[in-house]
Formats: sequence, structure tokens, C-alpha cells
Amino acid sequence: MIEPVSARVLTPEWAPTVIPAPYDSLTPSERAQQLAENPDSFAHVAGSPPESFGHPSEHLQHATRSTQALDRLIGLGTFGSTRSPSLYVQCVEADGHVQHALLGGVSLASHELRPHEDTQPGRVHGLAMHFTEVGRMSSPVVVTAPDMAPVAEVIEATIAASEASTPHEPLLDTKTADGARVTLWPAVLPGGESEGVGFDGPLYIVDGHHRVAAAYQAGFSQVLVALVPTAELYLGSFDRELSELDIMPRRVADLISTRCEVTEVSDAVAARPTEPGWIGVGVADHWYRARRRDADASRGAPPGIDPVSGLDAAFVHDFMLSEIFGVTSASDPRLTYRPTTVATADTPVTIMLAPVPLEAVFDVADFGGVMPPKTTYFLPKARSGLLLVRC
Repeated sequence: MIEPVSARVLTPEWAPTVIPAPYDSLTPSERAQQLAENPDSFAHVAGSPPESFGHPSEHLQHATRSTQALDRLIGLGTFGSTRSPSLYVQCVEADGHVQHALLGGVSLASHELRPHEDTQPGRVHGLAMHFTEVGRMSSPVVVTAPDMAPVAEVIEATIAASEASTPHEPLLDTKTADGARVTLWPAVLPGGESEGVGFDGPLYIVDGHHRVAAAYQAGFSQVLVALVPTAELYLGSFDRELSELDIMPRRVADLISTRCEVTEVSDAVAARPTEPGWIGVGVADHWYRARRRDADASRGAPPGIDPVSGLDAAFVHDFMLSEIFGVTSASDPRLTYRPTTVATADTPVTIMLAPVPLEAVFDVADFGGVMPPKTTYFLPKARSGLLLVRC
């Protein structure tokens, strides 16, 4: 059941200034620039604590600054008064995609939220302290499930009402600083129900693993979620980039050839893979398409076998990064991740993956497995700062 929430809604006149670009779509330097150039950005409130924090006192200081930033925004009148409990329908148009979601609360005690990614204890602790100090959620956890028919019906009813001759007016319809269009309506529930929308089975976390873990740690009774029908989820991927290359480029191709069929191609566009089993590799000024020899066998792990083992990301981390380049940790300073929505950088090594099928996300979560870091990249990204919800 997704339940109505009592929320303060961002006022339209402040929306273009306050709504920040998604956190993980920016590099650390871009985040710093965003904060420096816009003192009214909600990123001052919602920004995740730096992973370099090594002591709980630093998490507390970060959480205190977040609370002060939120109090400042509220004092400026950026949010309206608390509305009566409601569900909301959100539409985000960004990166060439349109995505609708139903926003509301999900009880942590009565509903299962299945993860497919690991979490970092330090970051979870920092976010838990943030939640404890701020006492609210504003960045929804994006979730989905194979059968979202009741949710889709509410979204369709709300959109239809907004297009009627006497339209159901949105609370927000704005362009954000990074060029996205965000629209928010109170949900129109078929039959006028007010208790919420029910559905069967678990929910699968799409984006927000650390927020869910932190909400449990902070003792929240519910989390703010955005339920997205599977038909409106677009999966992208992350490129792996290495800042150093200490072996000859030709040797890299030879080593990859021990596990893959390798073909040299003209450029990054020709190398980018479009289906699982293929991997694009850039080394110095050379680009290759590599097809895993075990690709056919890896599709659909047998019962009882961790489905993570067949993923291209696992192959890249266990073989290419570890055995060829000596990168054994996701926090290795030589390694960075870049979303496919961003142009490939001029780095010594680039490794490109095809998007993971959504069915693989469900399979891994059902098995209780953990995907390698940055295996999935769902678009469009949820925006922070539209709602303030006490949890």
C-alpha cells in the first residue's frame, strides 16, 4: 500500500531556483560549483555526506548544516503550508525521456523494499544522522514492481483529468536549472478513495538504496517513494574510466582476447555496446568491441546460482579491471564512473557496458544478490525538493 502523505509543496515561483540537478549526475567538482553558484539550491539540504568523512562528528556537522539550509529556505517562503494527506502524480521530462510516478509513503514495517545494490556504512550513517536532524524526507526513493496496474490507473486518471475541458491544475509545472521539466499534481484516485493504493508483492528499489537503509537506522516509520511503472523506466549505464595506463595498449587487447572475441573499430560511437554480452573498450587512441565468449551461457543463471555472476559488470570488475588493470576496489582513485548521458571523456582507458535488462534487476533482488557498483543507471532521475514529508 502506498499511503497519502502530509506534505509541504515547493512554491512555483521558487521551483526553478530550488530544484537541483540529480546528485549522481554530477562530478564532485560540478556539485561544488552548483553549491557555490546557487545558495538557494536544495542541494544544500539534500546533498549526500561526503564519503571521505571518517568521524561521526563530521556527519553531525553536515546534518546540522543541512537543517540550517532547510530552515533558511522555509524562512524565505519557498514551501507552502502543510497540505492535507494526499498522493501525488509527478512527471519528469529529461534526457529525452518522459517518466510518470505516483508519490506517497510506504510503511517500513509492513512492506518489503528489495535492494539490488550494496550500501556503504559510512554514507548510511551520515544520511541517518541527516534524517534524524532534519526529520523529513524530500528525495523520494524510486521503486517499481512487475505489476503496477493499480498505480498506472491512478497516473492515467490524473493525466486525463489534467487534459479535461475543466483541467485538474498542477501544483507545479516548471523547468529546472538543468533543463528538465517537472510537473506535480494531486493524484486523482478512481472512485475517490483516500486511504491509498494497494498492490501485491514486494517493491524493488530502483534508486535510493542508501536512503532506505538510513531511514531504517533513523527509526523512520515510512519512506517517501516514487512508484514508477516498469514501462516508464529507462535503463542506461555507466562508463568505467581509468586515469592511468601502465601497460602497452596492444597488450590490453591481447589480454581481453583471452576471454572475448575482439574487433577494433573506428571510434567510441562504434564501440558502444547495445546489448548484454558486448563490451566497448577504449585504450589510448584505439577502440574495440569485445564479445564475451560466455555471453550466451550467462543469460539466465540456473536455479540456485547467483545471477550477478552472469552480468557484464561482474565480468568487467572481476576480469578486466582486476586482472588486466590491477583495480580491485570501486574506490580506487584511478577509477571514475560516468553516466552514458555524458560524453565520453579523453581518458587513457574507457570501458562501456550495455544497459542491464530490468528482469536482471528483479532476479538479483529476489536472489538476495548484490550488483557491482554503478551497474544500473535509471532515467530520468528523481528530483529533490518538491515535497517536504515528515517520516
